[in-house]
Amino acid sequence: MTRAEPLPLGAVTLTSGPFARAQQRALRTALELDPDRLLAPYRRESGVPTGTGYGGWETEGLDGHTLGHVLSALSAHAAGGSASARDRVELLLTGLRECQVTLGTGYIGGVPDGVALWHEIDGGRIEPQTFDLDGRWVPLYNLHKVLTGVIDATVYAESALGRTIATEFVAWWIRVFAPISDADVDLILRTESGALAASLARWADHTGDEDAATLAARLAVRALWEPLAAGRDPLDGLHANAQIPLVVGHAVLARQGRGDEFAAAARTFWESVTQHRTTVIGGNSVREHFPPRDDWSSMFTAREGPETCNTVNMVELARELYRLDGKLEHLAFIERALSAHILSMQHPDHGGIVYFTSHRPGHHRVYSRSETGFWCCMGTGLEAPARFAASAFSTGPGQLDVNMLLGSRVQWGDAVVEIETERPFGDDALLHVTVPNPGAFVVRVRVPEGVDAERVEAHIAGTVHGPGPDGWLRIDREWHGRTTVRLVLPPVIRSTEAPDGSGWVSLVDGPRVLAERLAGPPVDTLATDARMGHIARGALLPLADAPVLTPEDLTAARRTDEGTVILPASATRREVVLEPFASLHDDRYVLAFPYARDGDADGRRADLAAEDARADAVDARTIDVVTFGQQQPESDHALALADSESGYDEGAHWRRFGAESTFVLQDWGAAAATMRIGWLGDTSPRRLVVRIDEDVAADVRVAPTRDQDAIEIDLSGYADGRARWSITVSGAEAGTPRLSEARLMSAPIV
Repeated sequence: MTRAEPLPLGAVTLTSGPFARAQQRALRTALELDPDRLLAPYRRESGVPTGTGYGGWETEGLDGHTLGHVLSALSAHAAGGSASARDRVELLLTGLRECQVTLGTGYIGGVPDGVALWHEIDGGRIEPQTFDLDGRWVPLYNLHKVLTGVIDATVYAESALGRTIATEFVAWWIRVFAPISDADVDLILRTESGALAASLARWADHTGDEDAATLAARLAVRALWEPLAAGRDPLDGLHANAQIPLVVGHAVLARQGRGDEFAAAARTFWESVTQHRTTVIGGNSVREHFPPRDDWSSMFTAREGPETCNTVNMVELARELYRLDGKLEHLAFIERALSAHILSMQHPDHGGIVYFTSHRPGHHRVYSRSETGFWCCMGTGLEAPARFAASAFSTGPGQLDVNMLLGSRVQWGDAVVEIETERPFGDDALLHVTVPNPGAFVVRVRVPEGVDAERVEAHIAGTVHGPGPDGWLRIDREWHGRTTVRLVLPPVIRSTEAPDGSGWVSLVDGPRVLAERLAGPPVDTLATDARMGHIARGALLPLADAPVLTPEDLTAARRTDEGTVILPASATRREVVLEPFASLHDDRYVLAFPYARDGDADGRRADLAAEDARADAVDARTIDVVTFGQQQPESDHALALADSESGYDEGAHWRRFGAESTFVLQDWGAAAATMRIGWLGDTSPRRLVVRIDEDVAADVRVAPTRDQDAIEIDLSGYADGRARWSITVSGAEAGTPRLSEARLMSAPIV
């Protein structure tokens, strides 16, 4: 088994190129945040006097999570040599330590009423929902963010204060879970726990704390790793980023030798996600959930494509698996994901961060505004650039591996290695090796994907080296003084089809995933302060307007001197000018093109027109919609959960309600005429009671049936110019049917 160990972040400094520029932009964004406002939730919960915190998710139940992200990001920047980042880390840690000492238990957290939560659990009250535990929004996920932050401050920034806080906080976790039975642990873990197991395992790795490692294994979520370890794929319909961090934990535990089952689970998950659920940019998920592996249609029709958090965490999984298995596919994934998705998710000018990257042709993205929103992706979006170099270089006895070509300076023992490149916007690279004294060692450079392997060359003082069959350029020589290696990496243009064969294709040129920039219609590129402001709400363009490509079109693609790729106009479509997606900001775009593999572009376009017509019947009338059983839509619509269960069947998410539960639908234009509530079939009789204000708007008894059904409620009697509809549903003694959605509409479907 190959065990490739990455160089520590402190040995690598990004010096030039797109990744260095993005890293500095992210550092500025993190330093612009007010430390006192970040600390406010922790001070409030510990009884330390405080001012006002930030808004958005920081006041909607996920209070305090951003500070954890910021600590992790700044700790990595500090490892890379940033003095300002190191100073800010210590300032934040000082504030956290005050809260920890005040409470006196080791606990730190911004979870609203978080201290009481653990007294409730100790007293036997465990009421889990998928994203709610005893009425708190994902408290384990929230707390793991600050736990990871103080661990990163210890590991990356080498902070003594961070070690003190982390030691006491880890001890608190161990103490709290010690008396909880395995059955109750499994119950608690029905609620999203983030990378809690991974963080505890990393702490054990760093400190040798076996109690932390034991707890990490207990918190690894048996309900996920057991089927994966058995080679089964349970991912259809699951919330993607509730699973990926868990599997990062499995990989860490496997690397530590704590169970073959964890290694098997991580490998099964990796294969399922990367081979069957990953798009050309390295992203995954639609509306935060894994679509069916054999039906990707929603990926190319939805507003909400791959979530930034998912890709950041998949990169972490790839890093761990490379340390475990040493496969080039892990490094190739890291390069593609960083070069196409993560580099593109941050605006190069104002630093705003993208939540969803839509793959629907002609749609767009929105970026976070300064000091608003505070979504999960804003946090991970700040962290990811700080760790760009985390797996760029690996080392073994007498050997340095260049896993990814970044503009950087590397200190490896007495040797200094410098890389000059503009990848992914350029292709070639220069590698300079400087040694104080002559010495023999091996430098290996991974041959990137998307190059003409037969023409790849490394030029050194008149000598030419070619790649080996293992995918590496191996340079084994005695090095003197300063030696320059010129790397020639000729790019090739190629296509990537959707893995389910659903008729969509993207183009890639060397390391550059390509997209077409559209001239309009214009869009607002900044997210709003609304609860769902991270979703790009511009009008959806007809799918049939997108250029339909054929195999002949793909072979006709040609590169220009300006760095674009042209698809000349054909009898069935206009000319298409493609540019790197990672540098395409502020405009609508086409990243995935409809594809007619059989050459019948007109037939493919007719299929798209039929889909447009079907969608127009519903989407054009829709003002707002909540999808039940999906975490973010439910949270965005302030769904108050009580006595409910959720699941995924027949390709749809659902939630069944017993007691009354309330949610909110928005109607900014006061145009709502009807509300449509849909459900899946059921084997038992059910009841659906719908209240608007205090009035019973519908009371329906639903007979057993296998068919999906819906009711439409006439809202004309309630139309008083309101912009906000508060809806209450319940099922009385029978429980509701499995509700799939509630849709506020401007006109009924006829």
